[in-house]
Formats: sequence, C-alpha cells, structure tokens
Amino acid sequence: MRIGDGRGHAWRNPPTAVGIPGRAYSPLVADRKRDYTDVSVYPVGDELRDALFAAQTECAVVWSTSDGWPVGVLHRYVWHEGRFWVSTMAHRKRVPALRARPKSTVIVSGENVRPGWRDFTVTVKTLATVHEGDPEVTRWFFPALASRLTGGDAARAAAFVERLDTPGRVVIELDPQAWITYDGAKVAAHVAGRWQPGDTWPDPRLSPAPST
Repeated sequence: MRIGDGRGHAWRNPPTAVGIPGRAYSPLVADRKRDYTDVSVYPVGDELRDALFAAQTECAVVWSTSDGWPVGVLHRYVWHEGRFWVSTMAHRKRVPALRARPKSTVIVSGENVRPGWRDFTVTVKTLATVHEGDPEVTRWFFPALASRLTGGDAARAAAFVERLDTPGRVVIELDPQAWITYDGAKVAAHVAGRWQPGDTWPDPRLSPAPST
C-alpha cells in the first residue's frame, strides 16, 4: 500500500530498503535513477573501505607482461600505512614484471566478507616496489601477515612466519595512485527512490561484525 506525507512524498510499508539490509524506508526521492549508464557517483565511503581492508584478507594483484597482457593473481595482503603489502618468491614472473613495469592494480571485493556485505568493490591503481632481502620490511610484515591469517593464534602465527622466512622470498609494496570504487547498495537505493547522491548515507554495514 502507498501512503503520502502531505508534501508530495510517498513510501511503501516493507521493513527494509532495497539493497540496504536493516535500513528503514525513507520518503521517495524525486531524482530516481532510471538506468545504469553512469555509476561513478556511487563510491565506497572511506569508513566502509577501511572496514573492508580490515576484514578482507585477499586481493587481486594485476600487472602487465612484456608483450602487453594484463595478468592477475589472488594474494593474501596486509594494508599498512596506506599501502598494500603482499609476498611471493623472487622466481615468480610477476616479480621481474613489476620491477620493470611498476604500474599495477589491486582489487578488493566486499562480497560476503561479512554477513550482509555484497556488491561493492575497491579497485586501486598502484605503483609497485619489490623489496628483496630487506629485514626492515620482513621484520614487521611476516608477523603481521601471519597474525592476520591465523586469527592471532601465537603458536600458529610463529609457525607461519617460519615457513615464510625462506631464501628468495620478496615483499611487494603497492602504493595507491588512484581509486575506482563501486557501491551497489547505493545504486539499488537510488533505483528504488530511497536515496540519491548528495544525501546522507547511514551505512548499516559499518555496525560491528557479529561475534562467532
């Protein structure tokens, strides 16, 4: 059923808004989105981005080959001091490729990272620096990655570091240069007439993650 508020606004009665789990309906906006021609006005907010980088442990790292092919692999990563840090062995082809052509890309998806998280992505143009044999980097990076992937279990983390700390291992630093982000929840809300760019966006996805 549709009812009015006396000011030309109307809304429906269901308990949640389209694309935004747990958010109550608000009056329909006048500038309702009609197509998907331009979705550049639906960026991921800084708070959600930071929450994503804290919760998601996997990213795609993309580089270019000598003959111009873009190639990417999934990496476990650490977000530290505003940069992405990943590790691999020096003989992997991405290492000389990134040394020769440091322009690269990192992609982090929010899909199902937490319950209710879906349809938002952060893509970052980056410049890569390969660190090889640098104890100043490995001293903090190996424990940070190990703790991140073992849930803070000290014994498991120590064993993980021991397996990482081998000859020939490098750490790759990926420094953001430009951001391309997309938040499908904002698109869905605009299509439904519940929100439009420029409005306040009270994001329920920023509530604390449920304990397990």
